[in-house]
Amino acid sequence: MIATQTAFLLTSFSIAELGDGFGMYIDMFLLAKGWGEKSVVISGIFRGVIDLLLKSIVGDVIDKTHHDRRVFLALAALVIGLSSLMVYFVDGADVSDKILVYVVRSVESVALAFLGPAFAAITLSAFGPELFDVMNVRREIVSHLGSIFSAVLSGAIAWLFYPSIEAVFILPITFASSAIFFSRFIPRGDPLMGRGFHLHTEQRDEQNCVVDTHKDEVEPEASDYWEVFSDKRIVGLVAADVFHVIAEANVGLIFNSALAGVGSWAGDDESNDDDDATDDDAIMARSAIPLLAAAGSLAQIVMVIGTWVVGYLTAQGWGRKPFYIAHLSVHPIRVLLILLCMWTNAGKGWLASTELIGGLTGALGIVNVFMRADIVFGSGRFNVVDGYMATIRGLAAVSSQYIGAVILEGQGPFVALSISFVIAVIPPIIGYIFVPETLGMRQKDFKEEKLEEKYAKLGIDKGGESQYLEFGSFSSPSNVKSRATTVATPGAIGSPSSRDMENVILTPDASERNIL
Repeated sequence: MIATQTAFLLTSFSIAELGDGFGMYIDMFLLAKGWGEKSVVISGIFRGVIDLLLKSIVGDVIDKTHHDRRVFLALAALVIGLSSLMVYFVDGADVSDKILVYVVRSVESVALAFLGPAFAAITLSAFGPELFDVMNVRREIVSHLGSIFSAVLSGAIAWLFYPSIEAVFILPITFASSAIFFSRFIPRGDPLMGRGFHLHTEQRDEQNCVVDTHKDEVEPEASDYWEVFSDKRIVGLVAADVFHVIAEANVGLIFNSALAGVGSWAGDDESNDDDDATDDDAIMARSAIPLLAAAGSLAQIVMVIGTWVVGYLTAQGWGRKPFYIAHLSVHPIRVLLILLCMWTNAGKGWLASTELIGGLTGALGIVNVFMRADIVFGSGRFNVVDGYMATIRGLAAVSSQYIGAVILEGQGPFVALSISFVIAVIPPIIGYIFVPETLGMRQKDFKEEKLEEKYAKLGIDKGGESQYLEFGSFSSPSNVKSRATTVATPGAIGSPSSRDMENVILTPDASERNIL
């Protein structure tokens, strides 16, 4: 019998690379087969269009389902793993090859749409809101370690079997099988808590996992879709994310193709030793393989360290917003550094080192999950909100990637990156002005909060129906010591149970500080 938290972390480790299906190597493989950069981007667009059309629907399905969410996770992992094997049937850049890639990547995107929401709901239902942040930090750390392992392993395989890098695509199905096996040992927990209904965990087992105490209760009514989608805080997060995604359009493709010496960079590789000599100039240089693997590993190492630091500080009571603004502000710095490396011909080593900054962006981004949870807990729309935000981001990504690909092929990488840099300055400004500090919001039920807003607009005083401690500012640890909230409303919306008259909601000071 595998311990629950161990199984959870091993599942996280296993699905670490399934999110992009070894996309870097797929892009390089297709470029090596004679595909143009625009065609490679279009293959990603097929994947992205299906994904963005399904995200909100999938989030709603995961929220409402009465089936075991672990089954959704297992099926999604299996499909993603199998889809990577399509490379063995791609011979070139003919119409039939492109149809195959577009169809398979579209099917993969359907599975990909289920992967994130299913695992997020499993995390929340199994460990509850009190441990949600802690387990997400652990999950992210282990996921990054899994990405490092797979980057090193895939780089070694690509090097050994060069120039036939198809052997790399055996790894996704291996990781998918591992994820399916370990996910069986994660408990189902409280399904209603998995969609963000209950703010408190009433009972835990000996492994500190949630025990479902609401099996015989009537399922609460969820908030209206429009009510959560139009929440000003959610709108602010979405707006900042949209410009952040647009700014990232094609930066990864430019970075990878520059290191690999393919696409727009074919023939620019400084090293032309015998090992790199091939009959096809479009094939990625063998010397680029360790650079690509090292760049990916550098980013993941920074993410591991950065995620742990952010998780530790937020558990000590530090606010989310400073890390969120830093997350949005780091990307333009990376774009600028890539531009400087290219303008000065600094070499591929310096170019690869810019992934350190890219890793920092990812590490700081962990607070995005915390902030969404802070805002919508108690609404019963936890996963559909994630899907809604992912749909908007996906729409921005798909449109901007295609436009960016046209600019890249027509004007070159310098112009494309310069435009990305200008756009990248916008998100931190939006985040600073329109996104509030969310630490402390999780202790208050979303539906009650909206009801109080309606009462306030009507000038009605609820008068003692529920009392909440006023938290004030949460930008520093000194403001959040020894906080607790008492809910004394029998059967109130979002309360744990009508049988319980009082429940104390512990803040990160008590419930999370000693867990990291």
